[in-house]
Amino acid sequence: MKWLISLILCASLLGSCQQGIQYTDPLETKIGGLTFTGPGRGPLHDQMFSSMAEVGGNFVALVPEATVYRQNLRVVYDFEGQWFGERKQATLEGISLARKNGLKVMLKPHLTIGWDLSRWKAPSVDFEDSVSRMQFIQSQRTFISSQENRIEGNDYWRGALMTKNDADWDTFARGYENYILDYARIADSLKVELFCIGTEMKRTALEKPEFWHNLIRKVRTVYSGPLVYAANWDSYDKIGFWNELDYIGVDAYFPLSKKQHPDFVDLKSAWDKYRIKLERLAAKHHKPIILTEWGYQNEDYVGAEPWDNNRYNNTDNTVNNMAQKEAYQSMFESIWQEPWMKGVFVWRWSEYKGVLNNPNYSPRGKPAAEILKRWFEGN
Repeated sequence: MKWLISLILCASLLGSCQQGIQYTDPLETKIGGLTFTGPGRGPLHDQMFSSMAEVGGNFVALVPEATVYRQNLRVVYDFEGQWFGERKQATLEGISLARKNGLKVMLKPHLTIGWDLSRWKAPSVDFEDSVSRMQFIQSQRTFISSQENRIEGNDYWRGALMTKNDADWDTFARGYENYILDYARIADSLKVELFCIGTEMKRTALEKPEFWHNLIRKVRTVYSGPLVYAANWDSYDKIGFWNELDYIGVDAYFPLSKKQHPDFVDLKSAWDKYRIKLERLAAKHHKPIILTEWGYQNEDYVGAEPWDNNRYNNTDNTVNNMAQKEAYQSMFESIWQEPWMKGVFVWRWSEYKGVLNNPNYSPRGKPAAEILKRWFEGN
């Protein structure tokens, strides 16, 4: 019984202390943000952004991408043949259309890991012929197997990235720095409201903190707005440079329930432990927290592993819109009105025509969008 009384007392004291904490906050507006999925081909069009404003969104995250090659550690971006939505032109068009529709912008560069295929002598292929397709794929696999991999392991997630030695790290670091500073200059010249210096770079953030200290200092020299870093949900409390940024960013794919059909009570109660950890971190650094990515697919097992879009074998592409809706509602009811909660960027908003018929993250046109509108417009 004594332990229960102590627990209640500690919780009460924590709540009292939280109410007196002053959080540094350079942005006046609470963020009701959506992450834009750019199309494979341009140009962008107005409806892509006006539809975000229609659900009460006031911020959009634009996500240019770069790729680091395993063989030579070159960081390449804005190249011919790259997906249009990941290129500079899409970023520039997106900023313009966001402004037109009353949306503020977070620029959030992402990094992917790949192979440099420029020296691969690709055979001609007839994609309607299965034998030809297999020969094409096997040729690529043979080429890749002959290449030196200068990145540890074979994982393609950016959070696992680490080079095999210090000399290779320096090569990668220069390339990544140039990429981030290039987009930071664009953000400053176009008065972008928020800039993200990195996304889910888990190993490098934990093992190479000095690189991030230096990068933050350099970004500050070219971008005058507030900065955030988007930490992965399983390591955000271990980041060593939060004091140098304006906001704490968390890609909040917290596991909520392993059940195939979790009820709302299960989903909401699962947020309790995360709320306490987030609250303590915000209080420690006196900085608000932004969920720089957060979302769920409209299918069963909605809370099991929200970061994994193949978390179970849904070969029939069965949708479960109510599961997505209740998962959305569980977050809003749990932490949206906390004093340290600055806002969210929903992953993600898509204009893809099949978004209503297949399980995916986009809430557009689904019951989850009603939840967004209710809470975003209640700010």
